[in-house]
Amino acid sequence: MHCPVLWLYRLPLFVWIFLLTACDINSDNEVNLTEIATEFNKKCPQMIDSETRIDGIDIKEPNTIVYKYTLINLPAKNVDTIEFKKALFPGIISIIKLSPEMKPLRKNATNFEYQYSDKSNKTIYTFKIFPKDYNP
Repeated sequence: MHCPVLWLYRLPLFVWIFLLTACDINSDNEVNLTEIATEFNKKCPQMIDSETRIDGIDIKEPNTIVYKYTLINLPAKNVDTIEFKKALFPGIISIIKLSPEMKPLRKNATNFEYQYSDKSNKTIYTFKIFPKDYNP
């Protein structure tokens, strides 16, 4: 199976810029994931680019934020999941590691999941990112 993934290289930056506008991080750096999800989901669903829609976020215990995306023009059967992971994972990790806005979530040892589905809601790939992946 083949997946045209060139456009995916730019996806994480757009996604994080969009997501960071919804973060509810108190001045004392306490992170309330439930409040983040509630505020963020008021803006969803929303198109991130011509191929990708963010449908919302969920919170799973313990301390996990789940981002749900739909690739509206790409059937799951056409995705090379190895190439998909190669294209997205480095950018996602980079944003988590380097973004000043993500610092409270890093300090909170937040787990991240990125669930990508196709327009039929069939799972394409789920990235699971843990503190060991983004902390030195």
